[in-house]
Amino acid sequence: MKIEEKYAIKKRFLIAYFVLLFIGLLLTIGRWLSVPMPAFVLINAEIHLHISNLSLSMIFYLAIGHTWLLSGIKFRWITLLGLVILLGNLICETLLGFINTADIIDAVYGAIGTSIGFVYLFITYKFGLVELKEK
Repeated sequence: MKIEEKYAIKKRFLIAYFVLLFIGLLLTIGRWLSVPMPAFVLINAEIHLHISNLSLSMIFYLAIGHTWLLSGIKFRWITLLGLVILLGNLICETLLGFINTADIIDAVYGAIGTSIGFVYLFITYKFGLVELKEK
């Protein structure tokens, strides 16, 4: 399925996008490395326990939101996606104890990751899009 792009993103915003994705990837890998190597701790023990929620929420929101920006989807839908991610994270971390250990701190870290994604997407929406000319 080919997604029709209506916009391009200015170079500095594209660089910022890939830097955020790379940071998210490094944080996720750092957290996952502690499974086979329990002594490996990223930053400090408290942050290390919750960092994957921040990074995965940020990566998920950035990837979908970025694609939607390029496609010309209205920003209110991108905002709604962020709210759905926040709500889903909150529900998963508080009410679904049979799937996941209930931990409100994880939900807070997920909200921080989603907020970072939202700030990037909003700034890119306001200042970083260039309309593509029709062929």
